[in-house]
Amino acid sequence: MSRRLLRALTQLLVRLIPKAWLRSIKVSERSAAALPLQGRRILVTRTRDQASSLSERLRGLGAVPIEFPTIRIVPPRDWQPLDKALRRLCLPSEAKDANYSWLIFTSANGVKICLERLQTLGYKPEALHNVHIAAIGPATAGVLQDYGLSADLVPHEYIAEGVAQALREYVQQRGTTLAGQHILLARAAEARKVLVAELQQAGALVDEVAAYTTLPVAHDDEQGREVLHLLRTGKLNILTFTSSSTVRNFVEWLKSCRQGESDASASPLQLLDTSRVACIGPITAGTARDLGLHVDIEATEFTIDGLVDAIIHYEE
Repeated sequence: MSRRLLRALTQLLVRLIPKAWLRSIKVSERSAAALPLQGRRILVTRTRDQASSLSERLRGLGAVPIEFPTIRIVPPRDWQPLDKALRRLCLPSEAKDANYSWLIFTSANGVKICLERLQTLGYKPEALHNVHIAAIGPATAGVLQDYGLSADLVPHEYIAEGVAQALREYVQQRGTTLAGQHILLARAAEARKVLVAELQQAGALVDEVAAYTTLPVAHDDEQGREVLHLLRTGKLNILTFTSSSTVRNFVEWLKSCRQGESDASASPLQLLDTSRVACIGPITAGTARDLGLHVDIEATEFTIDGLVDAIIHYEE
């Protein structure tokens, strides 16, 4: 093929290809180069089931998420207390005095386990229509919607203290108080006691039932060795923590890795000197600081989106 013919064909193709398509290619190239977290290695310590949502967000921003779950969710040791509470929730409206006024969920895990257990007991999610439901945040409320339920209350501050305050305000606006109201709190066995204390102080009758237990994940495997190598070589840019248990278990894992090493007397936290620590909110950040970590990034909105936004802002 002659050069003249080749040049003519090239010019013809340029005329045939839509200009908008060519512009979109250029925009895509610029966008790829301008991704805010391009090439950043970010550790994701959530459970395996929950890690994907955060990883997908980070990957879309150019980051390289390293999934390293430090907790796993297991059923309660004894189903009987939860089963008894769930059956009580499903009492008909005529039995109002014996039923709960409120059901509070403080995590998406709590919603999933309770609703699945409810169905195991032979009830449909609609059986909860007789009780008011409070969800600690939009993610928890979103899982309720997956089961055809809606939260009557979602606080502005997505922590236990925020739930208590919002609940007090909710009943006050309707001319009542929490005094004497029966409230079911179905959550992790290891959860903080502050919510129970604040509700009881307001006069509520609170039943706290373990819906699940969080346990550490052992990482004496290839995945653990990979993360340890990235830490030692300073190639793990950001560590993300979405609950106090993820921080505690990560630090325990780090300590166990240093046992038996020649420099075991050195603080295992020294491995984090070149990494940045990002926490989903003040409770998780407080736990991290108590354990000796320096918190560089703390979300102001206590959600996965808020955590990602805080990381982007830090990297700008």
